[in-house]
Amino acid sequence: MRAAPPSPARTPTRPRDLSRSGRGRFALIAIVDWSAAASPGPKRPSADRCWIAWGTPDARPEPTYFRTRAEATGFLRDLLAGVRGAALVGWDFPHGFPQGSGLAGGRKAAARLAELVLDASDGSNNRFEVAAHLNRALGRAPGPFWGCPPDRATRDLSDRRCAFEGRGFAEWRLADDLLRRRGTGIQSVWKLYTRGSVGSQTLLGLPAIHRLLSDPALAGRSRLWPFETVWDRDLSGIVHAELWPSLADHRAQPYEIKDARQVAAARNWALDLDAAGQLGVCFARPGWAQRRRIRRLPRPGGLDPQRPARPGRAEAALPPFGRVGKVAATGLIFPWRFPNVSRDQSRPGRP
Repeated sequence: MRAAPPSPARTPTRPRDLSRSGRGRFALIAIVDWSAAASPGPKRPSADRCWIAWGTPDARPEPTYFRTRAEATGFLRDLLAGVRGAALVGWDFPHGFPQGSGLAGGRKAAARLAELVLDASDGSNNRFEVAAHLNRALGRAPGPFWGCPPDRATRDLSDRRCAFEGRGFAEWRLADDLLRRRGTGIQSVWKLYTRGSVGSQTLLGLPAIHRLLSDPALAGRSRLWPFETVWDRDLSGIVHAELWPSLADHRAQPYEIKDARQVAAARNWALDLDAAGQLGVCFARPGWAQRRRIRRLPRPGGLDPQRPARPGRAEAALPPFGRVGKVAATGLIFPWRFPNVSRDQSRPGRP
């Protein structure tokens, strides 16, 4: 008889001591799978809700399920407050918008959205109203944000994709477009609703990052990569970076729910690479960015995991998992080096 797979944690587990152990760059690594759900999730761990997998050089607890964004943010805040050394938080939604859109990225975008978004503790929120407001501000509504239930559609926000020609900016960030052409099924940051959408997660996620960046206990040592870290020059304190866990090969993870497998796989990848002293290079400015004269904003790609990268080529800086880290104007997707790109495209786009 086949043994049942382990169940993810329902009650958050916190480490007793998160002091620097001396092994690896980071004392704590946490991977966050965000959700834009407008109501609390079931008590039983479920898909398409918030999940966090965290770990230290000495411990890798089971992924934790959260019924609401407020619960997940509170847990993460307490976790980071207990870290004495450096910490890395990987979020699974874009940290910025395509170049030329006027919405910028990083801390500026997070602060702007925090002023507009109302996100209650039970999950109810005004993301569609905010999207409509931004569409009016950007001109030529409806769009660029699109996607909503048919009964929520207005002249400023359509439930169908809008045209992007003539807007003065692209539908895709450079990073997204590169991954899209590689067949990953990635979705546009402008898409708010239905399968694979990630726009709503961005509208609700960046304000959550803003609250953590502004928290009195965390503000003095928190920064956004690569906007505030100068690529890999200053990775001290708490580093927040964009990540797409779906690109990791999570098939070996022993959890029934795909979200739990993905965050666990990404967490393990980062801890293993950090222990080997190789995680820091993932934050460095890639060679192709120099050729494009990109100084502050990076973005992703992806090479065959079996083929080593060669400095000097446009994709040389995009090892195994593809240099990931999404940057505002350009787009980036942090883990530059995941062990393998998952071939499971059963649920395209970001979870």
